Amino acid sequence: MQAGLSTKNAPSIWVVAPHFLLGPVSFLLASLYLLANYGALLGYHINAPILTVLHLMILGWVTMIIFGALYQLIPVVMEVKLFSETLAYITLAGFVSGLFFLIAAFMGYEFQLTNNFVIGGTLIIVAVLVFTVNTLITALKSEKKNVSKLYIVSSTIYLLLTVMMGLFIVLNLKYAWLPKAHTEFLETHVVIGLVGWFLMLVIGVAATLMPMFLIVHKTRKDFLRWGFYLINAGVITIFAITFINQVPVIVSFIAYLLILSGLVLFLLFNYDVFSHRMRKKLDVGMRLSAIALVILSLSVISFILVYFGNSTLGFPAGRVEIMAGLLLVYGFFTGLILGQTYKTLPFIIWLFYYQKLVGRQKTPLPADLYSDRLATIHMYSFALSVLLFVAGLLFSLEVLLELGAVAMVFTSIVYGVNVYRMIFHKKQIIK
Repeated sequence: MQAGLSTKNAPSIWVVAPHFLLGPVSFLLASLYLLANYGALLGYHINAPILTVLHLMILGWVTMIIFGALYQLIPVVMEVKLFSETLAYITLAGFVSGLFFLIAAFMGYEFQLTNNFVIGGTLIIVAVLVFTVNTLITALKSEKKNVSKLYIVSSTIYLLLTVMMGLFIVLNLKYAWLPKAHTEFLETHVVIGLVGWFLMLVIGVAATLMPMFLIVHKTRKDFLRWGFYLINAGVITIFAITFINQVPVIVSFIAYLLILSGLVLFLLFNYDVFSHRMRKKLDVGMRLSAIALVILSLSVISFILVYFGNSTLGFPAGRVEIMAGLLLVYGFFTGLILGQTYKTLPFIIWLFYYQKLVGRQKTPLPADLYSDRLATIHMYSFALSVLLFVAGLLFSLEVLLELGAVAMVFTSIVYGVNVYRMIFHKKQIIK
């Protein structure tokens, strides 16, 4: 595993580390804001607190960590140096600045275009455009051809489309370029962002890392290749019909069915990898990743239930949508990041301090850079939080939602302590 991550093409640690410093801050802020507004989870899914938490989580937490991790993992997947570290710094500065204005806009969201939306949206689009250029030029330099590269390149394009769609939505509120329901555009924005960007990227990275970490030499890449075509076909169809009037409902149903089929193939790929792994004992990072995959299965079921409608299931309007989104963002994406942090960041830090000392003198192991006990504690608090959130939504109990929010705040703090412990590690020489 060390050999896989210690590629000679890896960028400077100062390109990667700032993302792991800022990401946990956003995770904590989002969790604290949800704790202060947990009652909003029982309302309609489009409201200021939910949109604020959602964008803090998706942009400040998930995307921030993904950017940092990708700068280290792209050289592993594509076997080429990152095109420009300078562009990576520009991306980070623009992204953080834009996020500040955007969150301020959502905190006072009243379905109106404000200066904060324009400034924040523009800065984030510019940052994502720079990131996209950096990634695509890097990919063009690579001669490596594999399914992971396909997923990563495609997801990057979807990220750019996601942020452009987001800005279009708020501008359309004011100028009404297209006289369609606001919720239709919002649905497309969510699909492109959560499926096109996040899930496509997760699948692309997992295709390389899961077999590497679990030591599996032969995998069912055909699952991933078919999944790539199915998911892309579904996302592109959803995007296209958004701008076409009077499209039969069956078309969108088929599009979501294609996406669902691709996700099932991804789950089957992971089941095959776990079934044939040589490393039978799972460390805390892989246990968290396994929990995340189980939550993904539950999220898929929840999104299927969305099609039946809240009233049919006996829930208030928007309840199933909130549950599905919470399972995907707070459950799957967060769980996967929590777990994969311990499979990547310790080695990045360890390589910076100790790579040149290998064979010369005894050094700590990468696992010595973080507390396994703290990681195990926040694994349980994370799982408990998700369970409490789901139970609170199913039975409309605010006390369970409050406890779930408390557990997630605790998780974010413990995780943050462990991450900062790694990044600010003091070099040790074992005699």
